[in-house]
This record gives sequence, structure tokens and C-alpha cells, in this order.
Amino acid sequence: MKPSIIRTCLVLFLLQFIWNVAAQADAPAPNWDRALALQTIDMAKAESRLKPLYQMARAGSSTELLESLLAIEQDPALPAPARDYLVFSFAVGLGDLDPDTVAPQVLEYLSAYQAHTLVPHDEHPGMAIPLFNIPAAATGVRNHWHRQQAAAQAEILLRGPADSWVSTYLAENQAGRRGFLDALEFASGSELRALGQAALARLDARPELTLLTARAGLRSGDSNLLRQAIAHGSGPDLSQALRAAASDLSAEDCIGLLEHSLRQGPDTKAALAIAHLAPARLGEPAVQDLLFSTLADHSLGAAAALVLGASPDPAVQRRLSDIASQDTGLAKERAALAIQFRKAEMGAEQ
Repeated sequence: MKPSIIRTCLVLFLLQFIWNVAAQADAPAPNWDRALALQTIDMAKAESRLKPLYQMARAGSSTELLESLLAIEQDPALPAPARDYLVFSFAVGLGDLDPDTVAPQVLEYLSAYQAHTLVPHDEHPGMAIPLFNIPAAATGVRNHWHRQQAAAQAEILLRGPADSWVSTYLAENQAGRRGFLDALEFASGSELRALGQAALARLDARPELTLLTARAGLRSGDSNLLRQAIAHGSGPDLSQALRAAASDLSAEDCIGLLEHSLRQGPDTKAALAIAHLAPARLGEPAVQDLLFSTLADHSLGAAAALVLGASPDPAVQRRLSDIASQDTGLAKERAALAIQFRKAEMGAEQ
């Protein structure tokens, strides 16, 4: 290595070291023991002080509410954990109120709140974390309210063109999309099928439509639409779609979807289908036979072995033992893998 390159690497290493040390020096240290901090909170008194805060919120008295929250934060008669707890509890409780009950300034205050009670991190005791994460609670409220508002908007849009509904869904953030999916509970069968077909037409280019397409197929009872959603879908929503299918489908339809996924592939998607669809229906002889016949498959045998190995059914375990002791090739190896997995799982439970 050239001397100039070595010098450059050393300089970068030293700079990184200095930055890390500086960051650690600037980071606040824990100032409370977690157990002791919790002991300082009088829950009964906290409940009595929260009640007028919610009354102000419901009445729309946001200016008075903001002044009251500031007074709590600065109250010298209250220990820091009690102050943080009151503000945190109020923030969490806002989620039970109607969207936009309070003025934006109240949520801005909560989002910028600097916790006064810092406790050691469970895994890194030298690192301080807030005992009550008030900005996170405020973010949760914002997302919850936006989800409710999006659901209401989605119900109205059901009366219009399906493609417009899908376009608005795509323009939403994660919370908004969840609201749109919530609204599917109020859609008719014909509306669901129209939405599903509109989403399916754009699915190859927009994989984030996977869950919407699958949910429309599930709720409308359109098994072909559901299969198309799984076949063309991708990304993290595919796992959610398969989990929903495993939960909502009848045993017969679940087995049919599993068989279709194994036939159509690709292998990565088929393995995902095995992981999500097979465990819930492992008591069905058809599913057992399907998994045992897959043990010898080069790409999918390991996935089938893991599901079979998790079965507590003695008949399944005997069948695995027979294959492991008599057969040759991949089926024998995968059966042995399943048995080892079962033993390890039972050992972990003891």
C-alpha cells in the first residue's frame, strides 16, 4: 500500500475516533435509577391532575392547556419523574380523542419536550434514555389521528373510480395507507373487486400495492385475485399478505393457495408461503403430505423441514424418523434436520 494511502486511512481513523469520543462526551448521562424514579410517582395524584387537562382539550382551550402543561413541566414541587409521567400520560391519552382536538401548538410542544428523567439503557448502562418518551408518544398520536382521517376519506372515495382510490392510497404515508386499508371493511364485494383489479394492474410497477390487492381479494372472497396478488406482489408487504391469508382463509382455501404458490414459484416466494401458510394448517393431512413431498426439493426442502420439525404431532415425528433412517439423498438430510430442530426447540422449552 502506498504511503499516501496509509496516511489518508490513519487520518480518517483518527477523525472517526475523535468524533466518537466527542459524541460520547456530549451525550447526557443517566440521572435517575429506573426503580427509584417510578417510586416517586403518585398515580392517584397524577390521575386527578390529568382530568382537567383532558377537559381543556375537549373544550378546545388549547392556549390554557399549553400553559397548564408548561406549569407542570416547571413545577418545583413535583419530582422530575412525576412531571414527565404526567405529560407523557396526557400525550398518550390524546389518541382516544377525536383527530385534531388540540391546536397544532400543543403537539409541537409535546414533540419538542426534553425529558428530565434519564435512566440507564438496559443493555448499555452508560447510555441514557428517557424514562418516558414524550416526543414518541406525540408522533404516535399524530399517526393515529392521520390514520383515522385517511380511513374517513377512503370511505368517501369508495363512491368514485377505483383507480382514483388507488392513486390516493399510493400518495399517502404509512399511517394514511393503514387508514385506507381499514376502510376496506366498509366496502362492498363489487367495490373490493374493482379496487383489487385496479391495484393489480399497477402491481408489477408498484409493489407497495401488494397488501391492498391481497386484502381486496381476501375480503371479497376472490381467490383468483388473491393468488394474483401473491404471484405478482413483492417486498415487505408480501409477508403481511400471507399472514392475513393464513388467518382469514378456510383450511381448504389456505391449502389451495399453498399448493398454487409451490407450483408457480419462484422458490423464494414459495418458501415464504410455506413459512406463513403451512404452520397454521399443519394438522391437515393434505398439508403434511405436501410438505413431506417437498423435503427432497433442492430449494424448498429446508423450509418444509423447519415447519415439520416444529410439529408436536407424534405421527409427523415418526414419519420424519422413518425417512431419516431409511431414505437416501436430500429427503433423508432434511428429515434429520427437522428432527434436530425439534430436539433443539424442546430443549429450549425445558
